[in-house]
Amino acid sequence: MNLKPTQNNKGQSIVEVLVGLGLISIIGFAFSGGMVQLRNTTKDSVVLSATDRQVSDIAENIKSGVENYQVNYNYGVTAGSLLDLSSLPMAWDNGIVAARTDCPKCAGTYGYVIQPVDSYRGLYQVTLRMTHKAWAAKGEQYRDYVFVVSAK
Repeated sequence: MNLKPTQNNKGQSIVEVLVGLGLISIIGFAFSGGMVQLRNTTKDSVVLSATDRQVSDIAENIKSGVENYQVNYNYGVTAGSLLDLSSLPMAWDNGIVAARTDCPKCAGTYGYVIQPVDSYRGLYQVTLRMTHKAWAAKGEQYRDYVFVVSAK
């Protein structure tokens, strides 16, 4: 009588299961990390797009009727000193522009100063100061945008 041991080759060893589980875990962590990075990049691009749109809208409003705005003729005071961060009058967020008192939850504030260009009649220099919570988180308290407009 010849007895052969039976071999059961159906199934997986514990080592194979652990290796498979490890590979699935690595892929899952890489995917979730990529999704977090994608979400952060999307958030940054939305803020950047809203900022560009806001600056463009403000510039166009000032350009279309600079004669309707109050102009600062005091050359001894710089625009930067007039634009104190705690006293910026307007609030903004993605798709929102309002007075600062009307929108306490808005992520950003802004204000601007219009001064005539000293040596050119009819030209005005506009200094726009904007803040945003996303910039403050990265160590940037404000951004200044300076442009020149002409009176019609």
